[in-house]
Amino acid sequence: MTAVPAVEGVVLPTVPPMTIADVLDKQDGVYWVVKDANSVFLWVNQNFADLVGMTKDELIGHQDSRAEHVAHDKEVMASGKPLLNFHETIEVPLKDGGWVNVDIVTQKGLLRSLDTGAIIGITVCFSLADPPSE
Repeated sequence: MTAVPAVEGVVLPTVPPMTIADVLDKQDGVYWVVKDANSVFLWVNQNFADLVGMTKDELIGHQDSRAEHVAHDKEVMASGKPLLNFHETIEVPLKDGGWVNVDIVTQKGLLRSLDTGAIIGITVCFSLADPPSE
């Protein structure tokens, strides 16, 4: 696959200037993931990395190990239709070293090739189904 310029290079006219990656990383309570057709992480926002207790570098370039999520990715890509407002869970680490399943509401879209329109992956955007109160 040919490398394309990263969103990090697109600067928005905000004060101070922000890149699109800054915006996606700074969204309150929104988690973003882009995966290829094999569910390999192409990009994740900082919120997602923090939620799953890993760094972006530990995720990007590695296949998603969450079997249920990968199965949904494959279903969406095979159908050619987005999956919207889907309730599922994601396992996240606890500070004591344990794990807990957290309810999320997911939107899965299709990542398409710029030149052919072929499905080459999936986009995932989700939020916690029951966000903690402040």
